[in-house]
Amino acid sequence: MKRYDRLRYIQTLNPEDDYPEIQRLITRYEFPWDYRVGFELALMTDIVLPSVSRLLASTGRFTQHGQKRFDDTMLFEYEAKKSGLDSANGRAAVRAMNHIHRHYRISNDDFRYLLASQTLGPIDWIDTYGWRRLAEEEERALILTGRRMGELMGIKDIPPDTAGFREVLETTRRERATFDPANREIADAVFALFADWAPPPLRPLCRALLPRTVAALLEPPLPDLIGLTVPGRRHRKLIRTVTRERGKLLRLLPPRPDEHPYVPRPRTYPHGWTVADLGPLDPAPAGPSRCR
Repeated sequence: MKRYDRLRYIQTLNPEDDYPEIQRLITRYEFPWDYRVGFELALMTDIVLPSVSRLLASTGRFTQHGQKRFDDTMLFEYEAKKSGLDSANGRAAVRAMNHIHRHYRISNDDFRYLLASQTLGPIDWIDTYGWRRLAEEEERALILTGRRMGELMGIKDIPPDTAGFREVLETTRRERATFDPANREIADAVFALFADWAPPPLRPLCRALLPRTVAALLEPPLPDLIGLTVPGRRHRKLIRTVTRERGKLLRLLPPRPDEHPYVPRPRTYPHGWTVADLGPLDPAPAGPSRCR
């Protein structure tokens, strides 16, 4: 198989009908790292809404069980989409996620914003730092996957296309995003979590560098809204150039073989997991009940 063979195959598909297959090829073969990082960065920018960051802070999940909370978030998304949202496994993952959300007061507007952020985040990252830009069929497939996820979550007024998702994202940020101490509290918990992945001697350095690196990858005014120090122009250019060069290098390498699809390796579950393992350890998490 050559580097662009999967893209040629994807372009023979109809995203309106075949979006689960296109999503699978994007996330498990073509752009597994880029998709995951784009999704993670979207999770970071979700906290520019105080209604989101305050809820996350009130549960204590990130500060007390940060690794499990992070792994579960990534694995719910992976399990829901790996074989299609309407597969038995996909439906089970979404049901479990909805059951958790039902314990909290989350508005439909917040759900729509989070859906837009987490759908567009990987698209924007891949188009900026991936080894190639997404084809039209691929972008449409990711949008349709996001729409179907929103439908299964019971979200109302989901946009029909990329422009609509972006309008939700930009309008919500313009009208409601602002700095709140909870924004930085959750960001610091995430940075501490990432730093702990490094060998112990390097963890202090990672804790110092991570906020500056993330701030360099975010567009203004997002760093200010999270409470991060905006890096200088040279530092920002260096981080972005290095990240882009990684994509250019990857373009020269052979594609991922069919027999080796991407599979997460979460620290919380070194011996594997099921959908039933995901979610809070206590059956009834503390916090206000959900109201939409």
